[in-house]
Amino acid sequence: MQTVDFFLYISLILNFLLGWYIVQFVKRVLNFQESLDIFVEKLKDYEGHLDIIYNLERFYGDEHLTNLLRHSKDIIAECQQLQIINNYVEEDFEEKLELLGETEETMDGS
Repeated sequence: MQTVDFFLYISLILNFLLGWYIVQFVKRVLNFQESLDIFVEKLKDYEGHLDIIYNLERFYGDEHLTNLLRHSKDIIAECQQLQIINNYVEEDFEEKLELLGETEETMDGS
């Protein structure tokens, strides 16, 4: 009976550590998502400002500004792709947590 108690305590400790790790991981992912959203908004503001300058009569058609505007649009597109990937991972993770919760409820009900 003592070995069963020992493995029960080890299991409880491991489950607690795993739960703590998952919570910390989710916090980091959400923090990253929030930072990425803020960064993308700043890039969009920058692109808008650059577009305004590009369309001024004095600078219209400037090759350097054209390349800078194209480059900023490419960076924004890459950041938006990261947002899409991050949202997909987050949704997938939430679905798995829901399934895990349903599985635990089923096991408790049995």
